[in-house]
Amino acid sequence: MKNKYQYDLDTVYDFIWNITLVCPWNCEFCCTDAVHVTKVNGKSVIYEKGLTDIIEIENTSNYEENFMFQKILSDGLKITKYDLALIDRQKRNVEILYDEKLTLLDNLGKTKVCIDFAGGDPLSCYENFLIIKAASEKFGKESVSITSTGFSISRYGVETVANIIGEFEFTFDENSHKPPTHRPDGYNVSNLKFAKMFAQHGVKTKAQLPIHEGNISANVIESIYLSLAEANIDELLLMRTFPVGRGMAFILQHGMYIQDDYRKVIEIYRSLENKRGGPRVRLQCALKHLENTNFEKNPCDLMRESYGINAKGNLLLSAWATDSQGDPLSDDFVLGNLHQMSFKEILGTQKAKRYFAKLDDNFGHCKIFAYIMSATGTEKDIFEKNDPLYK
Repeated sequence: MKNKYQYDLDTVYDFIWNITLVCPWNCEFCCTDAVHVTKVNGKSVIYEKGLTDIIEIENTSNYEENFMFQKILSDGLKITKYDLALIDRQKRNVEILYDEKLTLLDNLGKTKVCIDFAGGDPLSCYENFLIIKAASEKFGKESVSITSTGFSISRYGVETVANIIGEFEFTFDENSHKPPTHRPDGYNVSNLKFAKMFAQHGVKTKAQLPIHEGNISANVIESIYLSLAEANIDELLLMRTFPVGRGMAFILQHGMYIQDDYRKVIEIYRSLENKRGGPRVRLQCALKHLENTNFEKNPCDLMRESYGINAKGNLLLSAWATDSQGDPLSDDFVLGNLHQMSFKEILGTQKAKRYFAKLDDNFGHCKIFAYIMSATGTEKDIFEKNDPLYK
């Protein structure tokens, strides 16, 4: 019997490629467990594995024979601690190399794609700017977006980045006029500042807002929405805070919201949207179920239309399938490696075919939550009706 879902040349597939975990920020919760690169006592260090492991970056002279080190210099740029952190992680085989990233793009073949480059901060390292540029040339700028922080944009300039992307996505989840509850100082302010500049350059803009205790009060919601409206942001995506990455510890400490909590937040945003007319409010995946229970097509688009790619080049069921150490939640979420196999080949494996056949078994449920909330954590739990949002 032919699977309802399978590889299809007519389908536009969305990929969130967490192309690096290197990041200038140390957010309390981060769904990918990005690694924080900073200076300590004059030395560049990397905080990894839930920000608990400290790796000291070697002296610059140890990297001088590296291809990308020389490429950065030949292109007239300065080497940053973020570039060195990436080279260090590549030497330790925890992130793939430049050539392997180019191969990954080739292995998407003739597939129709939309690639969102995320991280970490995808633009923290020059190498990844070159990969984003290559993807833009290969698939067209309208098929490329970045989810980045404002911190890294200035290295390239807004206009330069705007010429190679169709959309700029950014996190904006706390009131920028007050000290943040769960983000580093300046994080949201910087993100919105650069998003506004991209909007002025005609680039589509999308704010991503994971709902948490720092942004559920009515006055904070109104402040967030009005700030986005004043910056002419096109879209606001309301999201759940996932118990993945450093979000696992965050959820254990602050708890998980239920249907009524989310409904109240969504209702306030809908009211503001109706009054102001923009930004347009969208709901992520399973949250759609709170407004509409009569879906013909599964609101969870995992595998049907969307995938994650991690910094090792693994093709994941979801970009949110990350554990507290920055690795995949389990091998159950890894379909194959995209710099070693083509996308079409991976979707033709027995594992992919087995998963395709089960996609609607828990129609509407978030498969990440279904897996995490299960007692056993096995492959079958991905497709069980365990999402607490439905209870």
